[in-house]
Amino acid sequence: MHSICFLFVVICFMRKLIILICVSIAVVSTSYSSFPIVEMTQERNIEIVDDTADKGGLFFAVLSVALSLLSVLFIFLFIGNGFAHNGNPYPYLLLSIISIIGTISSALQAKKRSLKSSKSFIGISILIVSLLLIMSLFFI
Repeated sequence: MHSICFLFVVICFMRKLIILICVSIAVVSTSYSSFPIVEMTQERNIEIVDDTADKGGLFFAVLSVALSLLSVLFIFLFIGNGFAHNGNPYPYLLLSIISIIGTISSALQAKKRSLKSSKSFIGISILIVSLLLIMSLFFI
């Protein structure tokens, strides 16, 4: 009988020990995940400022348009002086060529100074349209 009592005490103790181990495992595993853990994160915004981009692109775009209109004027003066009896049209031809080169170089300079392509090549587009009109004068 003594051994049966001992066996009963051991079984009760083992049952309590198993329950204690199961409860402690459950408590330990749920205590870590019972609340959300949020780490403190910092958001960094890095803004790169390009100091090498020089301003003044709008000036060169306006200069490109002005030179293209000036070249159109010189081309018309070249044509008009060519039709004159004692006219010398070659200075106007030289001035129109210089204006065309100035138009192209100022448009490229405006593009280099970070101006939009559409604004920087307005002068060149005016020049092309005017040259097409002048070519139609020669061939009509």
